[in-house]
Amino acid sequence: MKMKRDVFLLAFARVQALDATDRWSFYQIAGIHGLPHEPYDKVEGDDWDPKNPDWWGGYCHHGTPLFPTWHRPYVMLLEQSIIRQAKKFATTLSDTEEQDAVLAFADDLRFPYWDSANQSTRLLGLPEVFTTTDVALLYPWKSISDITIPNPLKAFVLPVNLGKVFSSSDIYNPTAKPHYKVPPSGTIFTPMNYPTVRHVNEAYLSQPDKLNVTLMRSANSTLVEGVHAVFQHNQWLPFSNHFWSEETHGDGSQYGHYASIELVHDSVHGYVGGSGGHLAYAEVASFDPIFFFHHANVDRLVALWQYCYPNSWIPNQALQLNSDGTYTQRPGSEANENTPLTPFRVSSSDANSFATSNDVRLVDADCGYSYPELLQARKEGWKPAQMLDHVMKLYDPPENYLHKWLLNVERIVKRAFNGPFSIRVFIAKPDADSGTSLNIPNFAGDIPIFARSKGVRCANCEQQQSMRASLDLTKTMVRLGITTAPRQSAKDDPFAPSSAAPANPLAAAGSVRLVFVDMQGRQLDPSSALGNWQGPKVSLYYQKGIARENVNEVLVQSDIDVGPQTLNKFSLNYPQLTIAGVAAPVSA
Repeated sequence: MKMKRDVFLLAFARVQALDATDRWSFYQIAGIHGLPHEPYDKVEGDDWDPKNPDWWGGYCHHGTPLFPTWHRPYVMLLEQSIIRQAKKFATTLSDTEEQDAVLAFADDLRFPYWDSANQSTRLLGLPEVFTTTDVALLYPWKSISDITIPNPLKAFVLPVNLGKVFSSSDIYNPTAKPHYKVPPSGTIFTPMNYPTVRHVNEAYLSQPDKLNVTLMRSANSTLVEGVHAVFQHNQWLPFSNHFWSEETHGDGSQYGHYASIELVHDSVHGYVGGSGGHLAYAEVASFDPIFFFHHANVDRLVALWQYCYPNSWIPNQALQLNSDGTYTQRPGSEANENTPLTPFRVSSSDANSFATSNDVRLVDADCGYSYPELLQARKEGWKPAQMLDHVMKLYDPPENYLHKWLLNVERIVKRAFNGPFSIRVFIAKPDADSGTSLNIPNFAGDIPIFARSKGVRCANCEQQQSMRASLDLTKTMVRLGITTAPRQSAKDDPFAPSSAAPANPLAAAGSVRLVFVDMQGRQLDPSSALGNWQGPKVSLYYQKGIARENVNEVLVQSDIDVGPQTLNKFSLNYPQLTIAGVAAPVSA
């Protein structure tokens, strides 16, 4: 195991050291996701126009039912490059036994996952292996004299300029050290020879302590509760993405479910990238090595969900992609389970043969790898309900499971602020603003919005890229002494009539406070973000959950979404709801 671990690190470092023009290099593979908006391995769309601001220049799928399946072969591609370099590394070893051993397991190397919501992350934050400058080799190598190497997991040093210098007068875009400054939202540029960073300070250095404070606070609330919510959907559309569901609003537009695997994914990007960090910006997130460890875990959660709900899949119908399109698909085009997942080829002899979602549907049956929980489940013959029970226990069911209060936020315009932003939520703190501490009991959590900038190929996204999200307020309400239990007549019946639900516990003026901030923590004004945007639509939901002993069988055996039952819904308007910097927000 120690040898495999060392070989993975050494091979990953070799991948990062490859020339930027090599299709197997980390730069080229990372560049598939967003910037530099160039073809990977000559895979281009016939109609793609680099001058069309409405057309997203990356290959990645976000806000579509193909979000989970597109990122699956993406991680696999980097795995293939690491395997190639592991074999080349083996040929450099002077000891024949070591060389034979590496060659024997090289093809079995798989990309590790980092679980952002497990007990270790909640207690300790990000594993040190992602933050140390150097990393020790653990195997007693005969062929290698070095006992430490530069850590390939901490950062990736850009071999070329990444992004665009907007103008010579822009102080945020110098091209030489040591004058580089953290860019504002929407200004995506990293000079050559600069590393990727996380929670960057004014000296352009990562701040791991600040990262861990944010991550541990969020992992114990938003992330673990988000995983719970995701596993209570048994339909692919609401599970898979934050934009597309079968539900439509009055104008016919699509809105994703309040909780999805993509929303959990989005949150980690914001919490780990932080202020000025690459992971927080969709255009450059994939250049931070931790991106792939994060997506390996997203893939793991998808695989576990698929075990729980084996009959749920991408509907066999045309589904409209979000307005951006991709590098090879026109904006507003349709997709289904057979849509090519470009640029991931499945044939070395046919350059136009690309993987589809059907090709990569199951990790163990179709992709040649697995995860510990799947291996155990297959070995012991678990039923879907047993896997669901395992996942629920793995992520610690939250307190007050049978009586939950959720804040649901609709009409979130992803491009409202020309880049990623976050919505902080406070309870009974009507004067909260961007300077208010996040360590006070009134802070319920935040909703990171993983958005691209309008300056990067998306002119019409203001109107078309709306999403929605949810935040569990139950723990915060308990902490503040706000009544959360239903009236006594409700008892423990999960399907109690709405008349048994309690009245709105947040009906007083100033009960809910939203604070919009950019990734630097600077306050934003949603009333001036878009010409006709009235701000978010906010509701409070009371849910009576299904008892622990019954929840799994009900969920996995039904063909409809039967998660916790919503017994009451309250619209929150001014003055119950206030938004920092806005005199009288509209929520209708």
